[in-house]
Amino acid sequence: MRFNDLRIAYWPYSADYSGPGDRRRFLFYAAEKNIQYQIACIDKEYDLIYLTVGCDINKWIKYKKKNPHVKLIFEIVDSYFLEGLNFFTAARGITKFLMGKESRLYFDYRVAIKKMLQTADAIVCSTPIQRDFLLRYNSNVHISLDFFEADITHKKTNYSVGNKLKLVWEGQTYTAHNLLYLKDVLKSISDKVELHIITDPVIKFPFKIFNKKTATMLSSLQCEYYLHDWNKATFSKIIAGMDIAIIPLNSKKYGTITMNKPENKLLLFWQIQIPVLTSESPAYKRVMDKAGLPFYCKTKEDWLKKILDFINSSEDDKIDEMKKATKYLETYHSKEIIIERWDEIFYSLQLK
Repeated sequence: MRFNDLRIAYWPYSADYSGPGDRRRFLFYAAEKNIQYQIACIDKEYDLIYLTVGCDINKWIKYKKKNPHVKLIFEIVDSYFLEGLNFFTAARGITKFLMGKESRLYFDYRVAIKKMLQTADAIVCSTPIQRDFLLRYNSNVHISLDFFEADITHKKTNYSVGNKLKLVWEGQTYTAHNLLYLKDVLKSISDKVELHIITDPVIKFPFKIFNKKTATMLSSLQCEYYLHDWNKATFSKIIAGMDIAIIPLNSKKYGTITMNKPENKLLLFWQIQIPVLTSESPAYKRVMDKAGLPFYCKTKEDWLKKILDFINSSEDDKIDEMKKATKYLETYHSKEIIIERWDEIFYSLQLK
């Protein structure tokens, strides 16, 4: 496919293209394929436009109607659309309208997303569950996962454990609440573990008056814990210096969106070569089972038992775990495989 013969536009997650959703996804592929693109502008004409879920959906649907020959790809990689109508789905549409990010007021933002799904020429999501759901609105739906290698500067090499087991959690601030699910577990073994949390210091909301310090949100944790500011240059070095990464999910409180997250976080940790313990979500269970690693937890009792089992396991056991994880990455998540999946997205548009 000769991309440089096409006028291609992209709507980024962040204005400076620095967000993980930008650099780990389309921008990675564009760099690999030497794709020339510009930021999408509603007043210009293109051959192909790649839109993310943060775009002004109403405007781009109108654009497509006026320019039906333009190929439109829409990326929706979270499970937001699987949620029923609730406060958050209503607030999302209202907030985007008040901030000028959406030109039409949607009291149920799922309506906007549904129209975009039906309008676009291709849809990109991140899990089989999402794909099965989205196929009812569009027959051309693809699964694509993140590529992390460019973000990783350090990988773990030492699997010995010191006096305390060093747990590490990494992620965006608005998901850090999931750590509170393990509050009682961590309290019960506080003499055996320390927790390292890599994230931003403030949870930012569309209206700044609702911003909240991460430390305040996590203040009820009753174990030794440390907060590290997330930084692209240092986050993998911090992770590589820990013993095991954890990905708890509070399914009862946060429901569908939380439990239908893709396996990206797990794969990121594995690429840093650190063992991982997760909640039993569909994506994490599927990947762990394929890798032959039963390190997922359904209950708090599971979490407690498996953390203690890990403390008591040998260094060789930990190395064997990482060998299985590495084999999974080589088989299902290599750079070549990721690029092939991106190729399929663009080939499906039958561009000339």
